[in-house]
Amino acid sequence: MPVPISRLLAAWLALCLCGGVSAAMAAGVKSGPNSCRWAFDDRCDEPVVGSGDCALGTDTSDCRPVRAGGDDSCRWADDHSCDEPNIGSGVCADGTDATDCRPLYSRRNRDNSCASAFDDICDEPVTGTGRCAVRSDTADCLGRDTPAGIRDHFFGHDHRRLARVDRMPWSAIGELTFEHGSCSGTLVGRRVVLTAAHCFMRDDDTLDKPRRFRAGRAGSTQVAQAGVAGFTLPPGFRAGRSRGGESWYNLDWALIELDADIGDTAGVMAVHRLKPEDRADIAAGRWERVMQGGYSWDAPDRMTEHIGCRIVSLRDDATLLHDCDMTKGDSGSPIFIKQAGGYAIVAIVTRFYGGDEGSRSSYLAVDSRAFEKAVAKYVSSHGG
Repeated sequence: MPVPISRLLAAWLALCLCGGVSAAMAAGVKSGPNSCRWAFDDRCDEPVVGSGDCALGTDTSDCRPVRAGGDDSCRWADDHSCDEPNIGSGVCADGTDATDCRPLYSRRNRDNSCASAFDDICDEPVTGTGRCAVRSDTADCLGRDTPAGIRDHFFGHDHRRLARVDRMPWSAIGELTFEHGSCSGTLVGRRVVLTAAHCFMRDDDTLDKPRRFRAGRAGSTQVAQAGVAGFTLPPGFRAGRSRGGESWYNLDWALIELDADIGDTAGVMAVHRLKPEDRADIAAGRWERVMQGGYSWDAPDRMTEHIGCRIVSLRDDATLLHDCDMTKGDSGSPIFIKQAGGYAIVAIVTRFYGGDEGSRSSYLAVDSRAFEKAVAKYVSSHGG
């Protein structure tokens, strides 16, 4: 699922009573129930119980379920998958998937935006060194182990680290921004990026157009960047299918043409085609370990990596299940291997998945059997 970018620009609005008039009112900010700029977006944005992006008492409807202790009114409640925003899939409102999300509530409205996140040293005030802000070093301060009963974020333990984006293979991976969100993508040609098709779909299943690709982004810098000149979605993928059944899962890939040859600077990954005989080796755990890198929502503007994860099973429909640690924002990112001469993509991260019966994995990726030929053809006709 793409990460909304508008919320990253929200300022912290706090009430400060001064002479009987709040700072928000003194500044001319509209106050009152649901006057928050982000009201009615299914996310609680008041201080303490929410993100703190809005003033107390101004995001009434979104915060009501949280203040009441939570309920299970979410359509997907009690399915052993947390679906609330920022701590889960985000397809349900704050406080409406309480049974599934309660083990994660201590992590609500926290992230890993600390510059030294994922280094196993807590840098928040009071409990750590104080080098980073409150709630900004979650993995290091609250621990990396997945709470009991949660199977949709990380597989027992969060193995992510911050990537060194100034070198391959990480420099070939970048953040792809759309009109209304962002995803991850990978250079597979000098000016061609491979990503996930569902990144092009807005919440109402209308088309969201890509605008820019920043390879090796790290905050305000990047290894290289370019605008979008064109794109193609696989035949059969269309608006509305992002909420359909499994029949479209192997169509969840897309190719983007950039307006500059930034692959010459950032680097390019090849595509490794999985073969039928790989299935037995994967099932037996004999297949080689893989890597993944992308732009997770909880590490804003910086790439996280997981080295040494595994492909768990190869499915008949050109998709696979894996155990690479990731979350929202990693859609479109590569699962890849090192091979002679460089690095090669095995699959593209697509979605959380309930899992095949008996499988411990809950992440699905569309693999190279679905897009290898299309990538070769597109790269050949769009500048190599």
